[in-house]
This record gives sequence, structure tokens and C-alpha cells, in this order.
Amino acid sequence: MAQAARDGVVVIIALRAAVWTLPVYDHWQREARAGARPEDGFRTTYEPFYDPDAAVWVSWAPTEPPSIDQFALGAEVFADAVAAGRHCVGMAADLAWLPQDLVHSADLCLTMPALTGADVLLLARMLCGEEANTSFADDHAALLTPRLLRLARRPDQSADAYLAKLRALLERDRPTAAHPATAGSASIRDTPRLERLHGMDEAVSWGLTLADELQRVRQGQLTWEAVDRGLLLSGPPGSGKTLFARALAATCEVPLISGSYHAWLGSGTGHQGDLLKAMRATFETARKAAPAILFIDEIDSFPDRGTVRHHYAEWEVQVVNALLAEIDGVEGREGVVLIAACNYPDRLDPALVRSGRLDRHIAVRHPDPSALVGILREHLGQDLAGQDLYAAALAAAGASGADAERLVRGARRRARRAGRALLMDDVLAEIGDGDQRSPRDLQIAAVHEAGHVVACLALRVGMLTAVSLRAAGGRGGVTLTSGAAGCLTASDYRRRLIIRLAGRASEEVLLGQVTAGAGGDFDSDLAGATHLATLGVTALGLDPETGLLWSGAPTAVTLPEMLRQDPGLAARVRQVLDAAYAEALGLIRQHAVAVQALAAALLERGALAGAEAAAIVARHAALAPEQS
Repeated sequence: MAQAARDGVVVIIALRAAVWTLPVYDHWQREARAGARPEDGFRTTYEPFYDPDAAVWVSWAPTEPPSIDQFALGAEVFADAVAAGRHCVGMAADLAWLPQDLVHSADLCLTMPALTGADVLLLARMLCGEEANTSFADDHAALLTPRLLRLARRPDQSADAYLAKLRALLERDRPTAAHPATAGSASIRDTPRLERLHGMDEAVSWGLTLADELQRVRQGQLTWEAVDRGLLLSGPPGSGKTLFARALAATCEVPLISGSYHAWLGSGTGHQGDLLKAMRATFETARKAAPAILFIDEIDSFPDRGTVRHHYAEWEVQVVNALLAEIDGVEGREGVVLIAACNYPDRLDPALVRSGRLDRHIAVRHPDPSALVGILREHLGQDLAGQDLYAAALAAAGASGADAERLVRGARRRARRAGRALLMDDVLAEIGDGDQRSPRDLQIAAVHEAGHVVACLALRVGMLTAVSLRAAGGRGGVTLTSGAAGCLTASDYRRRLIIRLAGRASEEVLLGQVTAGAGGDFDSDLAGATHLATLGVTALGLDPETGLLWSGAPTAVTLPEMLRQDPGLAARVRQVLDAAYAEALGLIRQHAVAVQALAAALLERGALAGAEAAAIVARHAALAPEQS
């Protein structure tokens, strides 16, 4: 530990679960850096860090995925810390939660092992001052959490009594304590099946077909060559991609072997040889376990070889080449189904998604209110049995499956604190508790979302599902639509641009000024409109000025650089956006009364079903189909 903790050393610690983050952090501070005050790398302010007499080491210990701003600030602080020769340590249940420069350049990569029965006996001796006369099973020890270890302790307790209390708590708390691979509870995370997943119908249908095909292969009714065995699953964080992989393996009754860029990188000292060795070992494990599901998480962490330009590009190119070679090896071995998950499919190297590799792509989106009802019911189990959950699902519109699990967990915490059974009010209170915006900010959000809704209804683009002021993912609100897919005509293109910009136009018309609510990251209104406008100009042939010229389809990664490097393109995209915004302003002015009425209803209710919102708008505006 002395070597790992000295100044100038960069260490990452892979934890078994987020519940161990703070205990390990406290231990590192007490034992490795005794007497030296740290500066947390994920704080919102870093003034003390820059004081030479203040922090002498820097730590990152997130218990949940950090925001984009936190990642950016974490990277900046890490660079300064390394330059100053300070000790840096990152610890997380998922190494993707840490600044990637920290992970890539780590001098030491430590992994927290599972607790063993011997560990528990040693702890009992330390706490109780005596040896225990009984043993403690390793598989039970692996399920223990800091919470259970603390709750089992009593004054003047014998070591055997402490172990007995641990066993009793494990049995009582098994749904929350158990590891997914060994749990026996009814929790969807413990016993996932495809039939229990909601809001990802296309993926579930594909998985059920695969399960049937694998069964036919076992029975000799189908050859392996007929099986669809490569799937790319994309979607926002928390949309259930990892849970789908576990449910698929359980439904198919085959082992699940998983890996990721960050897990492979963190398996050794961070050098390329260690990463490639760990990657090959994972693929080899899958081959030996066949039939099996091989799941590669966050595959968009691997770069597109055609876009890397930095000084260690050759390093990353070799890693991608090795990954492709392993995938081809799996392709040639019967019985291994490859599933890969990512947030940004447009960042992938094209070779990954060619035929014979990840040649089928299914996008998973955040669930609509109807799907959220099913997800909430799964996490609630027998709690609130028989009660209608639609009001809660509507209030949580825009939430992910992971958000729904967190909301149920928080609602149960409220009920425990009150010493009673769970009530619907606990769920609704938990949904609304995270929104601390001022009345003014809520009014702006309501006007903004009302603008999107009225534009969507007026232009007949998709079917309105719900609208909510819930600040999902840090946004001011969310408008959910469905059924807008299909071949994009020039008229559709223009209408979608108008809808994207209608929220900002609504602020300008009704409030007299605009806010930054339409801007932000790549999921923002302005980014989406800019991306769509650029696509129309460069790749879709929908811009009358550029005509049929195809000059490339922008992605989230390449779009900013395309516009910076080509002033003419940027000017044309600006013209397209300005024209669409002018139409959005005209539309909002035409239906200002309807926008105002809908915004007032949103402020009062917080969320509205699509039919309710459409009825309000219809009472205040005659929305005849637009003439194109």
C-alpha cells in the first residue's frame, strides 16, 4: 500500500458494487494517505485544490454516473494533479464513471475481491474480541454489504452471535443484498426474463426468437448457421441494455460472459498488452462455455479508426483490430451469440457493424408511460398490488428504467422512515422530490414544452404520447411522441426542424426573451436541430441549394468539426435553421392562446397524457393539417 499511495502515483480501484465506494474511500484516506486531506475530484468547486497548502492528493469516488460537466471538470483537475506530482486515486463500481485519462494512465489497477468466509471470521474476531466457533460460507460472505455488516453489530456480542445475526439479516434482506448471479428473490434484477422487460418490444421479440432458435438447435431441428447471432443494442444510459443481456441469457438458459473496454483496461497495469490479454481471455471463456451469450458493454468506448488523429492513435487502432479479430473468431465458433451495447452507435467503427459481425441494430429508448407502468410494477412487486400506476408513470414521463427502480427504492425508504407500509403518495412524492426549481423556472419549462406540443399537433409529426415538466436527465421537461418513423420527405424534414425549435420560439413569443434551455449537450434541441439541418444539406439531398451533392453524414463526434472546418457549410446550415425558426415563431404566434393554456395546465398538473394535452390545445386552437 505504501508504494501505491505515494505522491505522483495514479491508482484506480475497481469496486464490486457502489455500496463499497465510501468504505473503501474512508479506508484509503485513513491507511494510505493518513493525515493528508484529499480534494474530491467530483466536487462542484475546486478552489481548495489550487492552494498548495490545502489538498495534497486528489480522489474520484463517484457512487453514480457523473454528469458531462463533472467528467470535463474531472479531466481538467486530473491533468493539473499529474502535472503537480500529486497522488491521484479513482475508485468506482464502474470505471466508466471515472475520468478516462485517469483510467488510461493509471500506474496501478486494483480490484476489490469478494468477501470470503475467512474475511467475515476475521471481522467477527476484531469486533467481538474472540474467535468464532462456527464457520461462514464463502457464497454468503460474497453477498454481504457494509450496511448488513453494520446492522448485525450489538454491544457485548459474541463472535458466534454476530455471525448468526449476519445470517439472519442476509435471509431477511436477500432481495437487496443478493448478487444478481446468485439471488433467489423475485426482483427483476435477480431473476430477469425477457417476458418481464417493458418498453423494449423489438429487442424482446428478437430475444424470444433467438431463445426458440437455440432450443431448435439443441433438438437438431435447426443448424447454427441459421441463427441470428450478432446484435448491437443502442440507447441512452439507464434504458436497460445490460438488463436485457442478462434476461436474454436467462431466457435462453445459457451462460452470460461479459466484458468491456474499461474492464479489460483495468484488468492489469493499464498497458495495451494487459488489455488485449484480458479481451482474449473473455472471448476464449465464451467459446469454451458455448452455447453462451457474450456481452460487450459500452462498445462505443472503442474508437472509430477513421477518426482518431491524436498522438496515440496507433495504440487505439491496434486495440480495435484485435477486437475485430476476436469477433471474427467467435463468428467462426458455433454457439456464441454476441451482444454489444452502446449509447452512441454513430461513433462506432464501421467494421464493427458490417455483415457477419454486429449486423443487426436495435435502438432502445426511454419507456413511454404505458411501459413505465409495467416497469414500476416489476420493481414494486407485491407493494401497491391492484392499484393503478398510470398517474405515477405519467408524472415520471421521460424517466428511464433505472430511474424507475431508483424512484421505487426512494419511495420504500420514505415508508420505512414513517414506520408503515408503502403508499402511492410515497411514490408520487419521490417523483416530485427531485425537482427543486423555482416557480419562474417551472413557468419557463412549461412554456417551452407547450411550444413543442402545439407544434407537434399542428404539424402532425408523430403521435403525442405525454408531456411532463419532470426534469429528466437534467432537462427542463420532456415531450414524448411515437409513430414518426419512416421515409423522410422534404416536408417532414422542415416540420421536424420547426418542432425542434418550437420550444425556444415559445419562450420568445410568450415570455419576451429566450433562455439557454434549448441548448446544452448533443441531446438538446439546438444540437438535434443542427444535426438534422446538416444531414439535410450534406447527406439527405433535401436542401434545394446544395441539391444532390453528398458530402458525408455527420455524427455527434464529427458534426462540430465539420462545421468549424467548412464555413460555407456552417453558413448554409445557419440559413436552414434560421428559416425553420422563423416558421416556428409564426406558428407559435398563431396558436399563442393554445400554448398559454397548455402551459398553465402543465404548471397545475406537472404532466399530461397525450390525449389530455391534445384536448386542451383543441379547445383553444383549430389545428387543421398544415398545407405543405
